[in-house]
Amino acid sequence: MPVKTRAVIATDSPTTAEAGARIAEEGGNAADIAVAAGLVATMTEALMCSLCGSGFAMVAMGGEDAELIDGAHTVPGLDRDRGRDRGAGGLDVVEHLLPYGSGVRVRIGRGTVAVPGAPAMLETLWERHGRLPWAEVVAPSVELARSGWPASKTMSDYLARVGPGSYARQEECLRAYFPDGRNPAAPGAPFRLPGMDRTMEAIAREGARSVYEGELAGAIANEMREHGGLISRRDLQAYRAEVRRPLRLRSRGWTLDLNPPPSVGGAALGVLIGWLDRAWPGEPSPGERALVIARAQRTLLELRADVIESGDFDDAMARSLLEETGLLPWLPRLSSPGTTQLSVATGDGSLVSMAMSNGYDAGVVIPGTGILCNNALGEPELNPGGFMTLPPGARIISNMAPTVALADDGRRLAFGTPGAARITTAMAQTWAWLAFEGLDPGDAVAAPRLHVEPPAEGGRPIARSEPGFDTSSLEPFFEVRSFDHPDMYFGGVKLVMVGADGSLMGRADLRREGAVREVG
Repeated sequence: MPVKTRAVIATDSPTTAEAGARIAEEGGNAADIAVAAGLVATMTEALMCSLCGSGFAMVAMGGEDAELIDGAHTVPGLDRDRGRDRGAGGLDVVEHLLPYGSGVRVRIGRGTVAVPGAPAMLETLWERHGRLPWAEVVAPSVELARSGWPASKTMSDYLARVGPGSYARQEECLRAYFPDGRNPAAPGAPFRLPGMDRTMEAIAREGARSVYEGELAGAIANEMREHGGLISRRDLQAYRAEVRRPLRLRSRGWTLDLNPPPSVGGAALGVLIGWLDRAWPGEPSPGERALVIARAQRTLLELRADVIESGDFDDAMARSLLEETGLLPWLPRLSSPGTTQLSVATGDGSLVSMAMSNGYDAGVVIPGTGILCNNALGEPELNPGGFMTLPPGARIISNMAPTVALADDGRRLAFGTPGAARITTAMAQTWAWLAFEGLDPGDAVAAPRLHVEPPAEGGRPIARSEPGFDTSSLEPFFEVRSFDHPDMYFGGVKLVMVGADGSLMGRADLRREGAVREVG
């Protein structure tokens, strides 16, 4: 009998959490647990992440320093002229307005699909830190792919909001997510992705190589070649996950390790926490905290536009921004903004925070595989220079910010959230409630959130808020739009902690279908 691992797993889906718990029961370590749960998430949370998606893992095993495994999307086109027509119909790219939030305008279609990085990230995490054989780690995914699983509430709610429009361009995609052509599967209803059983069996046999060199690579390249996409076999064969040194920030007796460039999420989170740390009011009047949070987020929008999303942004610049001299020049402005995430902690103090994304997806599946394609080339906020301006092979920026934090008193935690542009703001506010206000982790995750969006032309920035904020102080400076309930729009934080005494705890945000499982 294997010796079970004492562990806690926080995820966006109960089925994902159960897969991680199973691996802990079989003696897997934190890396094994995270990889198994991540593979299952590509099915159970298929709209949020995918084997065609991107992913990042911040991992700190035992007493080791943290490292970041970068599985960002890359730009395809290594062996072709991107200006050349793609077949009779040309490049398959269409504009689409998603009825989400105040409306999200994106490009979808095969011409927006970037080279996937999530499979390489997962395999690299296992190769560097895993303990169990690969076949055991993949086994929960293979079994679920064959049997199906309950449709997640998050998926059903999202599909009900956006409707079948972006999925109706490909019949196989439409029927996968809207079985009758109009309505998504109800939460908890039996659900499966046709062809995913063969896909997971290939992953079990060949590992990530199947996606980059094997039979799945052939299916991806063929679909792109025949129907107006850009990815070729050479693009897939050239892909590698990268291991990076995290950014580091000190805050209230904690050391945080953050996702480094070329991603922007970690740097943005770090500067936002740094500003809030210095500007947080000690004894606030009603509405003062809301005003500080909103002004910090508005300043972050300016910093992103002026610095972080510039062509000169690099690792050295990101690290300088987190120093006192980089944070202070922006402080005066404060006083006068499609992803899944899972967090794992084990009794030996190991931590993994993993984020994966499929963007808003391209409305296309790879025929016969169940794999839903990303639209990373079609999301404006991930391509600040414009559509198709990056060279082939370049890594696409990401808002994902998986984070681990080590306290001076011995506590260790991992946390993160999905939520596109809301990732940074949701995590910074959770950190403020936890580290500045001393809230219990569960209360910090559940506390109300506020998110600032750029203004419409000629207007004021838009501040969206959940119940619990006094927004009266915002009204002279922001257009305030209040939600009447906590909403998945504001992200879904998953947080796990190892106490100074070795105890384990986990919290999952109920804004999404959060789930926590403990073993041992």
